[in-house]
Amino acid sequence: MKKSNKIIVIIVLLGLVVFTVFKLLSNKKEVEARVYRPAVNTKAIVQADTVKGADFKIATPFLGAFSPNRAVTIASETSGKVITVGIEEGSMVKTGSLIARLDDGVLRAQLSSAMASLGNNQNTLKRYESAPTGVTQLQMDNARTQVLTSQAQIEQLNTQIKQYTIKAPFTGVVTARNFDLGAIVSPGNPMATLIDIATLKLEISVPEKYIPQFKNGMIMDVKTDVYPDAVFKGVVNYVSSDADVSHNYMVKFLVTNKAQTPLRSGMYGRVTMGSSPLQNAFSIPRSALLGSSKRPQVYIAEQGVARLHDIETGASNDTRIQVTKGLNINDIVITGGLVNLTEGTKVEIK
Repeated sequence: MKKSNKIIVIIVLLGLVVFTVFKLLSNKKEVEARVYRPAVNTKAIVQADTVKGADFKIATPFLGAFSPNRAVTIASETSGKVITVGIEEGSMVKTGSLIARLDDGVLRAQLSSAMASLGNNQNTLKRYESAPTGVTQLQMDNARTQVLTSQAQIEQLNTQIKQYTIKAPFTGVVTARNFDLGAIVSPGNPMATLIDIATLKLEISVPEKYIPQFKNGMIMDVKTDVYPDAVFKGVVNYVSSDADVSHNYMVKFLVTNKAQTPLRSGMYGRVTMGSSPLQNAFSIPRSALLGSSKRPQVYIAEQGVARLHDIETGASNDTRIQVTKGLNINDIVITGGLVNLTEGTKVEIK
């Protein structure tokens, strides 16, 4: 390669290197310009709460899910063709309401024949019983046997015919229908699902240290986020004697549903177990808490500046958390506007 060509290649390569470095520096400046940096001289508007010693009411919430008091999968006891459909999905049915009727024409014809035979056999028996002479004991016994046989056949046919009419075993809501008009059903195949939600079960998992407080028959308030202002009454009807692997015990409540605020299976419910209040305890609003459960933290306003403090927490209720270490009386804990804060941010309390 000629010397002049080598020089040109070197110049081009140097140009590419310079261009690449310039581009990288330019991109870095753009990225840094987009990164949010709090303005040190701008005050963040925050809300705050002053730490004071006061009675702290402990309340431990337990969350669970509602399930039907009763649920059943309805199936046919016999084979047949559906000639009447009595339900729709989502419909409310009462005890004894028609679910489906199968074609029982053949059985009804056999029933008519059996009833005719019964009448004939009864007439024969009456003639034998009223005849003064000429009837043997064997004939009388056979006539009585024929009557009994016809009656048994009629009872059997009536029982079979009842199986061709499928009815609801209790009042409830149809959540599934697996058949249509004209379908051929078989014994045991699921036809519909019926649930009873007039009363629901609420199942909660309770740690071992709280389980002695739950007793069969006790009445507790049950709440749900779906209806924040509604209060349902729950009656404890089961307290497990066997813990799971986490040493929690199952507790079941029976909760009466309300037409004004209807509960549904699968919704979440909550019961709260209270205890004696702690005297002269420090507590903060839940909104002030930062960090993780292993390392809880709060911001404290000190001389107009936000300072991050590690704390230790204790008991809690729906709105506040007890602080056992890390705060002093009259500390000003920041409870709102936390999203704009970092260590050293100037703050103004509103």
